[in-house]
Amino acid sequence: MKNISNEADYSEITNRIKNLSAASIRLWGKMDLQQMLFHCTTQLKLAVGEISSHIQGPSFMRSSLGKWILFSAVPWPKGVATPAEMNAELAHFLLTDIENEKKDLLNYLEKAKGQTQLMPHPFFGKLNRQEWARLIYKHLDHHLKQFGSP
Repeated sequence: MKNISNEADYSEITNRIKNLSAASIRLWGKMDLQQMLFHCTTQLKLAVGEISSHIQGPSFMRSSLGKWILFSAVPWPKGVATPAEMNAELAHFLLTDIENEKKDLLNYLEKAKGQTQLMPHPFFGKLNRQEWARLIYKHLDHHLKQFGSP
């Protein structure tokens, strides 16, 4: 399965981020492009420990079955819940322009890729390095598709 530890997958996802622009159209959801970029960067800040979080969401998400569903090839549904720290409506993100948000996301993506150990996820709990690599790829892929990046 695709993940950011695989160089080809990492290159593909970074190119898709770089190709986003003000002309990228939101196909679903409430976040605009800048909010989505900040939301994805926030996930990476949580992963590397720059933002603290607490366990939240249903305990099912931290179960073996919940993680199996999370890491499967099944696409995530649109409009699923997000941790409070990553929620654009709750967190009141301080946004900059699209190019700065893309640059920030790419920097944190590289930082997370290089970490040997990442922090527990607010919904999914403790994840090993490979699970985080898969989660990060799948999360970015989900939101890139939201803005028309196949």
